[in-house]
Amino acid sequence: MDKVVITLYGHDYAVNCDAGQEARLKELATLVQDEMKTVVDKVGNATETRLLMLTCLSLADKLLESRSLTGAELAKQEDLFVAAVDHLKDRVATLALQMGRA
Repeated sequence: MDKVVITLYGHDYAVNCDAGQEARLKELATLVQDEMKTVVDKVGNATETRLLMLTCLSLADKLLESRSLTGAELAKQEDLFVAAVDHLKDRVATLALQMGRA
C-alpha cells in the first residue's frame, strides 16, 4: 500500500492506495476539489461537513445523469445496429433474387 496526501478545502488527508494508483487518486481529488469550489460558489460559506455532503450529492447527480446518457447512447447505437442488420438482410435478399434470375 502506498500513501498519498490529498488536499480538499484546505485540509490535507493521508489516503492509502494500491501501488501505481497515486496519480489516479490525485486526479480524483482534483475533481472533488473542483466540484467543492463549484458548490461553494453556489451556496456560499458552509460548514465543511455540509460542503462535503452537498459536493457528494452534486457528484452523485452527475453520475446518475452520466449513466442515463450512457443508457440512451447504448439504445441509440442498438437502434443503428438493428437498422444496419435489416438493411444488410434486405440487400442480401435482393442480391439472391438477382443471382437467381441470372
